[in-house]
Amino acid sequence: MGGGAQHHDVAKRIPREEEGWMTVLREQSGVEKLQCVASDTIPRGRFTSREFLQLEYERLWPQVWQIACRVEELAEPGSFVEYSVGTLSLMVVKGESGRLRAFLNTCPHRGTRLADGCGRFHGEIRCRFHGWRWDLEGTNTFILDRHEFPALEPQDVGLREASVDIWGGFVFVHFGQDPQPLLEFLGPMPALLDPYHPETMRLTGRKATIVPANWKVVVDAFNEGYHIAATHPELLRWKDDTALDYKVFDTHTLYGGGGEPKPSPRLGIDPEDIDQNDLLAMKIRDLVENLPGYFGPDDLAALDEIINTPLPAGMSAGEFYLARRRQGAIDRGLDWSHLNDEQVMGGDDPLLFPNLLGPMVAGGWFAYRCRPNGDDPTTSIFELWTLQEFPECATPPQLPAIEWIPDCREHDWGLVVNQDLANFAAIQRGLMVPEGPGLRWNLRQEMGVRRFHEVIDRYVFGEAE
Repeated sequence: MGGGAQHHDVAKRIPREEEGWMTVLREQSGVEKLQCVASDTIPRGRFTSREFLQLEYERLWPQVWQIACRVEELAEPGSFVEYSVGTLSLMVVKGESGRLRAFLNTCPHRGTRLADGCGRFHGEIRCRFHGWRWDLEGTNTFILDRHEFPALEPQDVGLREASVDIWGGFVFVHFGQDPQPLLEFLGPMPALLDPYHPETMRLTGRKATIVPANWKVVVDAFNEGYHIAATHPELLRWKDDTALDYKVFDTHTLYGGGGEPKPSPRLGIDPEDIDQNDLLAMKIRDLVENLPGYFGPDDLAALDEIINTPLPAGMSAGEFYLARRRQGAIDRGLDWSHLNDEQVMGGDDPLLFPNLLGPMVAGGWFAYRCRPNGDDPTTSIFELWTLQEFPECATPPQLPAIEWIPDCREHDWGLVVNQDLANFAAIQRGLMVPEGPGLRWNLRQEMGVRRFHEVIDRYVFGEAE
């Protein structure tokens, strides 16, 4: 797949050689009306229609690489993680040799589900219904009263494998047959994100809940910075949201920039009136207090020291913050020498299609994963993962338990995520207004939103050439 970054020009409509393309779209009825390709708007029915959700289950999720878990969740032979989306379900299992395999989560005898959640198989996988057994490589080892069955070949009773691969410490799975290689699917993203060393990061927190919005509402919300001024106005005191740079690729998207502590020009503050000490303290306190988990525990002490140290004469808030963060990394045994200043101060917000996104910065990743919730197009499963980079010689931290949040509205996620979650219900309710117009998109700041929906259409409706 092509991996070249595209900027403003990509926000234009995909060119069509035949003038009749729009006429065809206008004549379509039913779910075909929910395509966004070659249209100036995004149809709101994509977020409310059970038919469209069913098409996603049939044509998108079985045909795309997606993240099942992290490698540290599969530390010992026999460790397993169950991953499901809709009725699709796999269990990723670590074998005795250390190899990871993904098996369809169903018994080939009578269909019983074999794994739930996460845990460890002790030397074998066993069906709770009739006691059939398999080794960790998926080969059947026991069938009660086997002689009473018709002749059974090993392939008939073995566990059915699916594709599994690893990048950046994430375990990817694919439900389809003979998928394209993972690195080919990821395109330019490994080259852009490998400098952060995601493979040396480890989970420090895991939360999960149900949110009252379609999964695409959630992805769209975190896939642009256009909402910062209205939803997170307190960040404008130190973050120049107009400096964000947006890129879209064949399948994935990325935006970043604005890491240097500097008020947004939207506030109209005279640069001469800016106290650099206050500016730096605001940035650090907002990130630490209002986005808990954005910085790992080892980073917090260094940041506290920065706040309580007066700026050296002639040094800006950005220069001091950058120097102290780099020195803090050295003190903790981390090598950031290859990272540019923006990667240390501000980082990037990638979307790994279809559903992993969130800000990453030198030292960590504040990641969101979102999936459909059963057959309800108005809710979704939302997870927040916080990851911290550790030196290779460090003892891995204990894997944090998954914290299940029964009601997302009753939990304190930190001010920034609270504000985003508060938007979701209002967005979903507004999308369900009958006869509402198609959704508009900002050509620069929401180009990632547009590309996300174009890629969905590629799977759901096929390439329109």
